[in-house]
Amino acid sequence: MLTSKTKKALALGLAATALGAGLLTGSASADPAQLNALVGVGSDTTQDVMNALSGRSNGILFTPLMSSAATGGRQIISFDATAATAGAGDNCITTKTGAPSFTRPNGSTGGRRALSRAIDGTKYGSAECGGVKDVAGLVDFARSSSGPSSGDTGTDLTYIPFGRDGMSFAYYRKNGAPVTSLTRAQLTSLFTTGPQTIDGVRIVPCGIQTNSGTYSFWNTVTTATTIQENTATTLCNNLLGSGVRAQESDGPALAARGEALALVAGEENSQVVIGFSAGQFIARSNGKASPAPGAGVGIGSISNNGSGANLGSPITGTAPNLAPSSTFFNDTVFGRRVYNVFPTAVINGPGNADLKNLFVDTDATAGNNAVICNAPYTTTVQELGFLSSSDCGSTTLKGSLISGQL
Repeated sequence: MLTSKTKKALALGLAATALGAGLLTGSASADPAQLNALVGVGSDTTQDVMNALSGRSNGILFTPLMSSAATGGRQIISFDATAATAGAGDNCITTKTGAPSFTRPNGSTGGRRALSRAIDGTKYGSAECGGVKDVAGLVDFARSSSGPSSGDTGTDLTYIPFGRDGMSFAYYRKNGAPVTSLTRAQLTSLFTTGPQTIDGVRIVPCGIQTNSGTYSFWNTVTTATTIQENTATTLCNNLLGSGVRAQESDGPALAARGEALALVAGEENSQVVIGFSAGQFIARSNGKASPAPGAGVGIGSISNNGSGANLGSPITGTAPNLAPSSTFFNDTVFGRRVYNVFPTAVINGPGNADLKNLFVDTDATAGNNAVICNAPYTTTVQELGFLSSSDCGSTTLKGSLISGQL
């Protein structure tokens, strides 16, 4: 898939070319299919697999996800959670030809919030990209690595699973051998009460950016409240600036925190840990996505999931041939579904045959017929570090719109 900066430039270039050549008034079949592609934003965890399903991830070409010929051969495009560079305007994206740019949604909550504003017609964005904007028609689905909040009885959003991920902890220790295996109870203690010594090593927990579905899911694993987690991760969150939380699944950023921690008096031999997607660790270690975790960053084993089960490592093999552990990914505590989220009115209403063909299991009695749930796309999902979900294409999980303008 194209880099974030290139995608922005491409979108603007296509807009200018199409408008200049009068293509927008011509036959739809004469135009590039991507001009009519379904637009996804949101989760960092699933951005790379959706990039691959758009046709390209980390410079590697994949078969693009495409609806049936009978439904018009609709494709998808997917905008990354963060910009590839930190230049001015890189957090502003243009998702449709001729449309205004708006602030890039970062994380599952950010993606669902942008989709919610596209549904209810209120505005989304920030001053960085010219203030809040009308995004109706500019976002078709949100990538999400978590489901609705506990107790959410709303029905405006439909969460459609397509794969399974495993969540463990990533670790980095500058000086000395790291602790590579923890129990759920130990993780709970770390993320509810703060740094402590385990197996002779002082371990410092780090906080994930709060718009992330991985952040929300990790708090269910550790049972930490938002207040407990924020207090417990304060030391790490202040290593690179006051209250600066980590982007999820970023190995080099974790290493940077570990390096900074080693410069703090009394913490020279300490270790940092953070909740981390095993699917992303696999994809990035195998070169299918970036950045690579980097030297010294590993993903830990779980010796007790809270019910006495030793899950071991979430990954098997060695890079560049890492693969998911089905035992770990299917665990009811450390495993999770990953979703694409759509307006329920679109999923349940008439029309939109192309979108439904791509993502929805419309005939459970005849086997799952959603395109994304079948070959060759299931192979792509697995190459990008996830397992195919047995309930891929299900439309039973619902949730409320997400409030806010960013």
